[in-house]
Amino acid sequence: MIATVSTGIAILAIIGLLLGVVVLGIVVALFNGFVRPLLEIRRYASDILTAGLGIARGVDGVDELLRTRELGGALPGLAGAYLARLRGPQP
Repeated sequence: MIATVSTGIAILAIIGLLLGVVVLGIVVALFNGFVRPLLEIRRYASDILTAGLGIARGVDGVDELLRTRELGGALPGLAGAYLARLRGPQP
């Protein structure tokens, strides 16, 4: 059994479908306008995190710098003692 549709109903159905496509296009455009900035913010946050981790790795050696300074400060005294030992007892 074939259902028949009057011409007026068919025209209204086509107009409804066209309006649905237009509304769908508007929704997709609005969604893209909303999502694009979010993705850009995500990329910026990723770059900031990468830079922050790089800075943290660069600053990790500060504790070792203090130890190096202590060892370097002790070096003149140790060198003097070593030279005195090499010279032997002085008359």
